[in-house]
Amino acid sequence: MASSTRAFFVGVGTTIIILGVGFGGGLLLAKSVMKRTSPTLSYPVASRLPPARIVLPVSSEPARLPEPSAQAAQIPAPASVPPLQSIQAKDAQPVTETDKQAERAERRQSEVAGRERRKRAAERKARQEAVRVAKRRHDQQQEQQSSQPGIMAFGGDNEQSSLGGGLFGN
Repeated sequence: MASSTRAFFVGVGTTIIILGVGFGGGLLLAKSVMKRTSPTLSYPVASRLPPARIVLPVSSEPARLPEPSAQAAQIPAPASVPPLQSIQAKDAQPVTETDKQAERAERRQSEVAGRERRKRAAERKARQEAVRVAKRRHDQQQEQQSSQPGIMAFGGDNEQSSLGGGLFGN
């Protein structure tokens, strides 16, 4: 009895020593990795990060002009500056043939995509209807089978038993 108790405590002590050496080694390695040896690591992290890239969603509305700040409101606008609408009208270019072709191509692509979408929807509906019909047929067969009376074993409904060819030729 004393030898089994002694073996138990020796095993527990060995396990504790092994775990302590393992954690100690891991701590030693972690500390050596965390030491700052290069001068580039002394800079703050924010200065090393690239600037954030902001991607705005596509909008169907035209871009709005920024509202004038307080300083811009104090400066009087010269009288010779034409209004914004006349500038936009002058800058607007007539619709060219390439623009028309691009619009036609976009319209064709959207029509093709619409046709494909409708085709997939029709196929999906057809599959669902086929599953429904198959399930209805299966349910009807189940009802017909359940409405027939059960057949007794060794009864007269089986041709082999009526002909005398039953189990083991009986």
